[in-house]
Amino acid sequence: MIALWSSLHAAFISQFFMELNMHGIRYFVLRNYEGLPETNSGKDVDVVIAPGTYHKVTGILKGIMQNFNIYYFQISKFETMRCWYIMDDAQHFAIHIDIIENEVYKGFQYFDFEYLYANVIPYKDFYVLNKTMDTVLLLAQNIIAYKRLKDKYRRTITQNYLQSNENIDNEIRKLFELSTGNKVVEALRKNDYACIENKAKDLQQAFIRRTYKTHPLQTLCGNVRFLADRLYRVIWCPNKLRRFIAVEAPDGTGKTTFINALIERLQKYYVCDEGRFCVHHFRPNILPNLGELGEKAKLMKQDTNFTVPHRKKPAGFMSSFIRMLYYWLDYLLGVPILLRKEVHYERYSIYDRYIYDFLIDPARSRISLPRWLRMLFVKTVVQPQIVFVLQASADVIYSRKQELDREEIERQLTEFGRLKNMVSVVFINAERPIDEMVDEAVKCIMERFCFKIDN
Repeated sequence: MIALWSSLHAAFISQFFMELNMHGIRYFVLRNYEGLPETNSGKDVDVVIAPGTYHKVTGILKGIMQNFNIYYFQISKFETMRCWYIMDDAQHFAIHIDIIENEVYKGFQYFDFEYLYANVIPYKDFYVLNKTMDTVLLLAQNIIAYKRLKDKYRRTITQNYLQSNENIDNEIRKLFELSTGNKVVEALRKNDYACIENKAKDLQQAFIRRTYKTHPLQTLCGNVRFLADRLYRVIWCPNKLRRFIAVEAPDGTGKTTFINALIERLQKYYVCDEGRFCVHHFRPNILPNLGELGEKAKLMKQDTNFTVPHRKKPAGFMSSFIRMLYYWLDYLLGVPILLRKEVHYERYSIYDRYIYDFLIDPARSRISLPRWLRMLFVKTVVQPQIVFVLQASADVIYSRKQELDREEIERQLTEFGRLKNMVSVVFINAERPIDEMVDEAVKCIMERFCFKIDN
């Protein structure tokens, strides 16, 4: 079981702060720091560092990982923020630390680091922003980037505003220009957060104008870097940013149970919610089901009795070819579209069955074509980086679900075994407890998608 925050987390983050102090790196922790290092009320720890010191901080983190025998990490970069997901399957350990070289929004800088650092105060054995700047930054980040304030943020802002309203007012006027800032100040004095949210678009524009006036060249460069990164992710969609997995097995092997358990475990390693994992069933579904199209055209009634996979006879050659071509187009067009969307947010793309079903079980889709022709279609679409094939004996599978007879199950198991010759297949024994299956899958995922510290 992965602990949300344990003594190992406390020791890890304590050494991190100590090393930053020893190396003379200027930094401060943003919000949710009150319980650190013993406890952590947030999902992650946000640490803002002086620009140009990231390389040193990277070396510190890797050294601490080696010290605690923690070997895997993954880095997601968004503008000036690097999200470090540090994990180890042997110790069932996971911690999320955001390393930020100043706070920006689409290339627009909220405050210069030196200006923020002038408002840093010591707290226990590390450094944090004073309440004034912490409050202003909290309000600015959420209104400018998300145009809303969560209830917990409203409570924090209200509490801090009561303690240092004049200082907060002055900083808000600087951030949003005088006239617009005065409207925010007036709303804060009335505790009218609805008014602030309603003016979010105006506040964003005022912030952008102020940033261009004060730092035109720096802001323009930031905008260009932001746009270039977005184009790189969405247009180029490099393979190194993809996390593309498929799960295959005969019906009755437990694919759905396995996928749900795998996602639940990965959520804990990434210290995140389910939004990081996108599950697709068989196809991208950019193109609708042929039966759905036929029903809309009033040519046929759609068959939705999916509990009997081989309920209809395979179609003739020409009809089969048209079916195969149609669904192949869905993969050819749809998979890259979804991957680009999911790569942009560094999500995992997980397919419950994939195009390989046309090789393994073409009768399910009423396709009757030579295997070499089906293989040609399969090989010309984007391939997953990992294909988990769940294995169990035909008797075990039949005892769980009687949709197919034993002979058909045996045939499919043989066909699944042939996949190892064409894709990166990991065979998982599905006759074991689900936790053991997930342990093996997580180990493979870490090896494939994470960096590893040398032992």
